[in-house]
Amino acid sequence: MNSATDIIPKNDETSFDTYEIDSKISKNGEYIKQNVTKKGEKEIKEIKAKFKLISDLTKEKIKPEDDNSDYQKYFAKIDTKNFKYIGILTNKLKRDGYGLSIMENEDKYLGQYKNENKEGFGIYKFCQNNEEQEIYIGDYKNNRKSGEGLYLKIFKSIKNESNEEIIINFNCGIGEFEDDIFKNGKIFSVIDDVETLYQGKMNERGFPSDENALVIEEGNKIFIGKIIDGEIIEGKNIFIDEKGEKKKSYYFNKNNNNKESPYDFQLNEKEEKDELELKKVKDISFKTYKNNIQNIFRDINSTFEKFSNFDTAFQYNFENDIKKKIQNSINKIIKE
Repeated sequence: MNSATDIIPKNDETSFDTYEIDSKISKNGEYIKQNVTKKGEKEIKEIKAKFKLISDLTKEKIKPEDDNSDYQKYFAKIDTKNFKYIGILTNKLKRDGYGLSIMENEDKYLGQYKNENKEGFGIYKFCQNNEEQEIYIGDYKNNRKSGEGLYLKIFKSIKNESNEEIIINFNCGIGEFEDDIFKNGKIFSVIDDVETLYQGKMNERGFPSDENALVIEEGNKIFIGKIIDGEIIEGKNIFIDEKGEKKKSYYFNKNNNNKESPYDFQLNEKEEKDELELKKVKDISFKTYKNNIQNIFRDINSTFEKFSNFDTAFQYNFENDIKKKIQNSINKIIKE
């Protein structure tokens, strides 16, 4: 296999700083209730433009056992020299809920927090490097990618007549992540119109490594066998025609890779396995994969754009408008 099917996730930006706050906001949310009337109209307007009390998240509604806890929360806007945040803050200025963070290096994270850590569902968009883009969408545990997710590496994109960005060359890993490592699932790659789907496990470095891997190339060739560290070791190649019927199949071994084995798999047990894999190819639509990934990419760009506006972001229902919508789109790909 070539590097087109490798998915090695980048590490997220970790240097968060929510404490370099505009002095007008003061140390905590109590400032708004107690001191706002002592200020001039201009300062009041500036403060109210950055904090909105969320009535459903006040101490009175949650009724915590500890009166000194920081359950009271605000939908807030922070804009400092090297950090921006729009989302929920506790009255001790900790991110706890959901929000959009823009780091100093222009990385963006939109998702759920628990006591300043990324926890739950989130979207991390790495700062674009020339044409290349990288995005992770999925579950986080204690600031690390862990759970079901999708990692998209875009090598080339174009703008269509409607000025919509269309991704052309990309790798997309969909499946299980653990401690920032892609562990198991599918990698769908489109490189210069060559389409490849890998299904199996990954090693600790993010390369395909599985004793029983499945690879489908351009819908007309199937490989079933052993892949270690991204390299095909041995297995069976099955070639199919335009109708999805088998043309021939032969055994492959890297030590004999200059020769096609002279024998076809004609034994009944081999034929039965061939039929199972041929059915998988017939059931898979590369066009559907591409459309679903493009739709997810479009939804993410639109969501980041709308959430970047404080008033628009405040109107969002994060659970339904963002989390459920995008998770449903990812689940479609996982189940295909």
